Amino acid sequence: MTLIDRLRLRLGGFDALALMAVIGLICGLLAGGSNILFRLFTESSLVLWATDPDTKTDYETMDWLYRLLLPTIGGLIVGLLLQQLKPENRQVGVSHVLERMAYHQGHLPPKNAFVQFALGGLTIASGQSVGREGPGIHLGSASASWVGQKLKLPNNSTRILVGCGCAAAISANFNTPLAGVIFAMEIIIMEYAVASFIPIILASVAGAILTRLVFGDGASFDVPSKLDIQSLWEMPYFLLVGFAGGVLASIFIIATRKVRQVSREWPVWLKTTVAGTSVGIIAIGIPQVMGIGYDSVNSALQGELALTILVLALVGKIIATIICSGLSLPGGVIGPALFMGAMLGGVMGNIGGELFPDHASYTGFYAMIGMATVMGAVLQAPLAALMALLELTNNPNIIFPGMFSIVIGNLVVTQLFKQQSFWETQMTDRGLDLRVSPIKQVLRSIGVAGVMSRSMTTLNFRSTPDEIQVALKDKPRWVLVMEDEHVTSLMVASDLVRYMMEREEKQREETPKPDAEQKRKVINLLKIPANRQDLVSVNLQATLEEAFDKMEQAKMSAAYVYRITHDGQERIYGVITRDMITDQYVYTHKP
Repeated sequence: MTLIDRLRLRLGGFDALALMAVIGLICGLLAGGSNILFRLFTESSLVLWATDPDTKTDYETMDWLYRLLLPTIGGLIVGLLLQQLKPENRQVGVSHVLERMAYHQGHLPPKNAFVQFALGGLTIASGQSVGREGPGIHLGSASASWVGQKLKLPNNSTRILVGCGCAAAISANFNTPLAGVIFAMEIIIMEYAVASFIPIILASVAGAILTRLVFGDGASFDVPSKLDIQSLWEMPYFLLVGFAGGVLASIFIIATRKVRQVSREWPVWLKTTVAGTSVGIIAIGIPQVMGIGYDSVNSALQGELALTILVLALVGKIIATIICSGLSLPGGVIGPALFMGAMLGGVMGNIGGELFPDHASYTGFYAMIGMATVMGAVLQAPLAALMALLELTNNPNIIFPGMFSIVIGNLVVTQLFKQQSFWETQMTDRGLDLRVSPIKQVLRSIGVAGVMSRSMTTLNFRSTPDEIQVALKDKPRWVLVMEDEHVTSLMVASDLVRYMMEREEKQREETPKPDAEQKRKVINLLKIPANRQDLVSVNLQATLEEAFDKMEQAKMSAAYVYRITHDGQERIYGVITRDMITDQYVYTHKP
C-alpha cells in the first residue's frame, strides 16, 4: 500500500488532526492567495477604469453620464459572456458552495471558480451594487476543494478543507481571522467539532498573514477609537436598532426573491443589462450605491455623513442591491449588507442624538452596531457577525449592545417575518434544501475509510479446498465472493470455516486418507450453508452518509469499499455494514 493510500485511510476517521492541520494550512495559503489575486484584479487598471488610484476617490466625483453608462455597459458585457456558458457553469457565489457541500460532498468544479474570478471581477469593476466577499468565499472554497480532489481525499476531509478555504477568504478580505473561523463553522460546515476547528483556525490565520503581507495590517474599515456606550438608557434604543435592522434584512430577502421569481424566464444578458442600467439610473442622483462602497461606510463610521445622505444612500443601496442580486449578477451580498447596516446605524444614531442628546453615543458607534446587525440578520450568522464586530473595532465595549441588537435583528427575520437566510432562500427557490438531520450531520463528517473492516479476503464462488485454506490463513472476518472478477455477495468467514471443518470431519469418517482428487474438488460458495448477503459498492472517498444512503436505496445492509487505480483496475480496501455505521454513531454520541 502506498503512502498516499495510508494517508487516505487515516483521513477517513477522527484520528488525523495533525495531518488535517497541515493540509488545512496549505489550503489556507491557497485560498488567501486566490482572494488577494482577485482583489488585485478588481482594483487594477486592467479593469477598474472608474476610479482614480492616486486620490482613492470613488464614483461620486464622476460625470453623471459616466455613472449611467459604466454599469449599463458592464452589465451587458457580463451578461453576454454568461450567456455563452452552460447553465451549470454559471452557478457561482456562496449559494453554489452550499449546494456543492449539501449535494456533492464539497467537490467544487474549477470552471465555476474561473467564471467567478473573471466575471465577478468585471461586475465589481463596472460599479454594480455587489460585494467581493461572496466571490472571495467561492474562490477560497474552490481552491481548498481542488486540493482535496487532486489528492483524492475522503469526502469528509474535503468538506473540512472547503471550510478552511472559506475561513481563509473571510480572514483575507476583512483581516478578521476569528470571524473567518466562526463564519466557516456557522455557515459552511454547519457544525462545531474539534476535527474541523484546528485546520480551519490554521487556514484562517494563513489567510490573515498573507493579506497583511500584501495590503498591510489595517482593517477593512477605519473604525474610530471612541466607540463606547454612554448610558444604559440607550439599551431600549439599541433594541429599536436591532428591530429596524431585522425589518430591513427581511425586506431585502423578500424583495430579492420576488425579483428573482419575476425574472426567472428572462435571458441572462437581459437580466444583467437591466440590473446594470438600474444601478446607473440610481447612481445619477446617489453615486454612493455604485461599487463596494467601503469609502462611504468609513465616512459613516467617522460620523461625516449628513442625515440626508445617509437616508438616500440607504434607500438607493437596498434598491440597487435587490435588483443586482435578484437578477443574478455574479457578486456577493456581504459588502452591501455591511453598507446598508452602516447607513441604517448612522440614521438611527443621528436621530437618537437629536432626541436624547444627553444619553446618545457617538454616531459611528451606531453605524458599527448597524453593520453587524444587518449582516447577521441577512446571513443568519449572528455569532460570525458578533466576532466580526469585535475584531473590526478591537473594542470589547461594543459587545454588550452589539449582542443585544444582533439577536433582536435575527429574531425579527426568523420569527416575525418567517424568513430563511439569504442563501437558503436562493437554494429553496431552486428546489434545494440545506436542512440535514443530526444523524446525517454526524455521518457526513466521518469517512468509510475510518470505519470499514479491512479484515477480509476474496474468493471465487467456485474455489478448491486448497484455495479456501490459503484465503483463511490470516483469519479474516469477511469473505467477498467473486464471480467473473465482480463481487457478488458477502459471507461471514466463520461460517466458511465451520463448513470446511464439518466437511473435513465428514470426509475423515468416510475416507480416512482423502485423495488428491478430493482436495481439488471445487466448492460452490453460493450453495453452502452460510450467512450471505448482497452488497453495494462504495468509493473509498465516501462518507458514512453516502454509504448509508446507498444501502438504503438498494435495500441492502453491507458494502465493499473500493478505489479505481491509475491503471483502471478496481482495488478493494474493506467492508462496511449498516451495523458498523450505527455503532460508530452511537460511539461518537457516548455521554
